[in-house]
Amino acid sequence: MNKWQALENVLNNYHENVPEDFWLDEEFVFQACHWNGFNFRFANLSLKKNKKFVLKIIKYWGYSFEYADDTLKRDRNFILEALSFNASIIKHIDPSLKNDKHFISEALKTCHLASDYFDENFEKKQNL
Repeated sequence: MNKWQALENVLNNYHENVPEDFWLDEEFVFQACHWNGFNFRFANLSLKKNKKFVLKIIKYWGYSFEYADDTLKRDRNFILEALSFNASIIKHIDPSLKNDKHFISEALKTCHLASDYFDENFEKKQNL
């Protein structure tokens, strides 16, 4: 099976027919996400941990951050960098960061749009 045949399987929601090696391939996964950002869930763990690749994915499909490795969802510096690409990733960061006043402050300095994605109680937390 070549990449185009594999992508056709992805397009038709036959993900189970796509050989594992394709989900290791950055170009293939990027194209699969181009069809639907939710396809990032099928990517190999190595790509879900790859900071550079995750930034490339979330630039276009912020909701794909849901499927990134949990270590990235807890990585303060990575998240602050990623916010410059897509503020919607806030929905998928580790809950401990959503409750951290210092982190919230830093995130809002980095990207004012992040406020749209924090819990509605974050302003109350900021004022405590």
